[in-house]
Amino acid sequence: MTEYYYEGYLQGSKVKGSIQATDKLQALKKLKEEGIIPTLITEKEKGFNLNLFNKPSDDEVAFVLMQMYTLLKNGIPITKVLELVSSQTENKTLSSELIKIKSSVESGRSLSDAFKESNAFPPFLSVMLQSAQTGENLEFVFKVSSEFILKVSQIKSKIISSLIYPSVIILFSIVSIFIAVKFVVPKITAVLENFGKEPPFITKLMVYFSKVLTVIFYLTPFFILGFIFKHKLISKEKYDKFLLSIPVVGKVILYFNLTRFSQVLQMTLQTNTPIQTAVKLSINSLSNEYLKQSLKDLPEKIEKGSSISKALSDIKILPPLFINLIQTGEASGEIESMLQTISKVYEDLTEKVIQRWISFIEPAMMLIIGVIIAIIVISVILPITEISAGKLK
Repeated sequence: MTEYYYEGYLQGSKVKGSIQATDKLQALKKLKEEGIIPTLITEKEKGFNLNLFNKPSDDEVAFVLMQMYTLLKNGIPITKVLELVSSQTENKTLSSELIKIKSSVESGRSLSDAFKESNAFPPFLSVMLQSAQTGENLEFVFKVSSEFILKVSQIKSKIISSLIYPSVIILFSIVSIFIAVKFVVPKITAVLENFGKEPPFITKLMVYFSKVLTVIFYLTPFFILGFIFKHKLISKEKYDKFLLSIPVVGKVILYFNLTRFSQVLQMTLQTNTPIQTAVKLSINSLSNEYLKQSLKDLPEKIEKGSSISKALSDIKILPPLFINLIQTGEASGEIESMLQTISKVYEDLTEKVIQRWISFIEPAMMLIIGVIIAIIVISVILPITEISAGKLK
């Protein structure tokens, strides 16, 4: 599908917006079906987009949705709400998207379709808006969506902030070791050879290591390209499956995705979304493709009469605790409350795994770095000692 920008008239009023279609002919047909007489239909420009530098953050999106909830709660019409929030939003991309949504709604499109066409808002929002039949439900959708996006943003921030310190230590340690091994050790070895002395074994080893580092340094651009285009070399599903098998990292990814699944399912069920749609939406919210593919048959099984916990029990990668808690929620008839508990449990587990890993990795890294520095120092001191001894003789 291609996105087309259009301008035209609807019942004598000038309208503009965007529409998705396979070609211009289909775009024209769709507009005519909506009663729009187009004066301009043009394909949206592809390629490098300067708006990427102004991409709205999760916090900005959450704040906009909360503003919309507040204004709708005070009885302001949705088109006016979109206009007001757009004028108050500092992010230009987000402000522009809100105006496009307003234009689409005014041209006769449904609110859910208008949000679906926008890349600034998460996909689950448009599906939830489809289930909103009354003004009260509509307000609630924006409220719970805002709270969910903010919660996910907070979890991401915790993970990133927890990883910054060890990452900085590792980076500076690697740079320091590279400089010492690449530039200092070889020069001392050359001086020793000028005196006709054979370098000690440990010094020879460090010189060999410096050559290996040089090769790795020259290969770095290829490693970067390989990482950027990794999904061309290996499918995303296989790559994500590999990530789940990595100790610590796999647990963090799994727990984060279970937290997101529980939160989205709870949120959609609160807005009276049908269970199959809610489950499908929760699966689509997952960031791990392997998990997503493992759960893809879940809505079909539920539609055939299976409970959520029963359908999940066939998926081996899921922790028994996760399935048991959902089963308990279904048995008690308080599935929404239990899903909130599950998201809290796995959010806490994610944080504990990260903190435990950091508490282990910090002293371990210090020990490893200390050993490497000791080897470098010995490989430097031994040749100097031999040179001094040769001069004394």
